[in-house]
Amino acid sequence: MSELERVHLTRTRHLWQRKRGHRTGTDDILCAWAARCAAPAETSRALELGAGQGAVSLILADQLPQVHITAIEAQVVSFELLERNIRENDLDARYDLRCADLRRAKFEPESFDLVFGTPPFMPMGSGTLPQDAQRAAARFEMRGGIEAYCEAATRALRDGGGCAMVMDAARPERYEEALSESGLSIERITSVVPTAGSAPTYLVYEAKKGPSEDRDVERSTLAI
Repeated sequence: MSELERVHLTRTRHLWQRKRGHRTGTDDILCAWAARCAAPAETSRALELGAGQGAVSLILADQLPQVHITAIEAQVVSFELLERNIRENDLDARYDLRCADLRRAKFEPESFDLVFGTPPFMPMGSGTLPQDAQRAAARFEMRGGIEAYCEAATRALRDGGGCAMVMDAARPERYEEALSESGLSIERITSVVPTAGSAPTYLVYEAKKGPSEDRDVERSTLAI
């Protein structure tokens, strides 16, 4: 494993990551925020799909102190860092860590209150793969894209359970179709922009499992 660095995520949580590999960023913060918003009242079980090094759920851990988190990550290099980060943040008792492909991972169906993730957003062939395998898998759909994430989320969630996904802003029609066709009802879409009036860089989706409540999807804009 290449050289590591230790970074502070919050006042109470830190993260080990590779200096020249996949690194935590704005999308992790947005996903933790969206997961907190999407979590139903009295959430006790959450599932993170494609957990990477654990940044999202580490940020979320203090916001939902009662929640037990199952974290699934396929890449061995990321999974080893995930294990270290959970251990060093003294959260072992609150986690179930699984090194597995989310498309084939086994878990009790319809047993989670909340599912969240940041799927890779670049289809294969849409750009040049980074030479670093960890960075490549975090950006490109090497193990499926948002459709695979939504299918896994629907399988895992109880009726009425919440779901949060963060994507880039390139293919909104595809993202909305993937969510709705899997049985997830979109409740809010937040367009994240670098400055007021500019084009969005991220789209944050909050959804729930089950039919919509016959109301329009809430749409908002967040400048960061």
